[in-house]
Amino acid sequence: MTIQHKRALYNISALADLGQEVTSEKDFDDKIQSVLYVIMGTFLANRGAIFRLDRRRKKIVPIAQKGYEKKGSPKPKIDLRHVLPMKKNEPYRLAGREGTASFARFSEGLVQAGMAILVPLWVKDEFIGIILLSNKFTSEPYSGEDFELLKAIANQIAITINHHMIFMDLTGQLEENRRLYEDMRRIYHDTIQAFAAAIDAKDVYTRNHSHRVARYSVAIARELGWDESDVEGIYIAGFLHDVGKSIISNELLNKKGALNDKELRELRKHPALSYKILSKIKFPWKNVVKMVKHHHERLDGTGYPGALMARDLDEGVKILTLADSFDAMTSERAYREKMDLRHALVEVKRCLDTQFDGKIVAAFCRVLEKEIKGVLPEPDILPHLDKGFDPSVITGLLEALIRQLSV
Repeated sequence: MTIQHKRALYNISALADLGQEVTSEKDFDDKIQSVLYVIMGTFLANRGAIFRLDRRRKKIVPIAQKGYEKKGSPKPKIDLRHVLPMKKNEPYRLAGREGTASFARFSEGLVQAGMAILVPLWVKDEFIGIILLSNKFTSEPYSGEDFELLKAIANQIAITINHHMIFMDLTGQLEENRRLYEDMRRIYHDTIQAFAAAIDAKDVYTRNHSHRVARYSVAIARELGWDESDVEGIYIAGFLHDVGKSIISNELLNKKGALNDKELRELRKHPALSYKILSKIKFPWKNVVKMVKHHHERLDGTGYPGALMARDLDEGVKILTLADSFDAMTSERAYREKMDLRHALVEVKRCLDTQFDGKIVAAFCRVLEKEIKGVLPEPDILPHLDKGFDPSVITGLLEALIRQLSV
């Protein structure tokens, strides 16, 4: 085997390695420039270029060039009309080729730009681009063996560029799909929030109640280590948990003073009504409808609408129950004044293991403690409460409660 053949085989091996990198690395431009250097080194050319087809613009564009550094140097211009009829991946000598006057001008333009060889790149029946090379700086002509070697290289380069183009097309489609998904998600959230606001507006005492319940639920779920998809699900459940109230009369919702038995039964229909409304919607998050339906259940089985026991209630339901009850305690209602934070926590403690789950309360307390101490960058609970509380008293109460729950 001659030294020239050994060098050619070595360069082809390097070229194959670079091709593999090009299909998987982000720095495609640098890698394809290296590919051009390998090709030029193989054939001892002092000028060269690789072009690819821009499918969107239907133009052929350079992706690697060498030998045109001097200002004013003529650069090759490609006319697709003359390239497409050529044989696939076959090298062509540009000088002295016969053809139409138009093709002669095209060929002459490339020769004036220092090019001697053109190889159209194809993958199956799809045009990919071209390789251009100058004459050898040794002044030796390209041989038949050179052309066979160049044809093999052209097949490799065509596949490499095609893989990259497919990858970029898929990346573009994925990015477009992601953008469309985010737009739809934003619209979805905005619609849900607007709907929740309309429900809250029916009751003058519960303005922004759904928003707060959603925020509290998210804070607790994150403290418990939920993944973001499930956190988003409980956020939606928080916004929609009172959707059934849209069917209940304003007079009942805004009645001052205690409700009689009949009115209480009517009001307690709202979780079941919420379920009836929301069960017709196919949510992309799990358990949204279930959380909404059961957010008034209690661990001791005295809640509604199903009188379920603790063992039948999942973590999301328990979170929503605490978030809803805590906001009800700390908000002004028609039948009572709101509690301050300290009294609300005392009430939560009193209802441990009958209404509220200890694990959920502990997580809620940890969130509050972190917010009071300024550990969390974006607090979810304190901004919605009165600021006139003594942090030291609250912190002490929280620490005692957390110790109790840890036993």
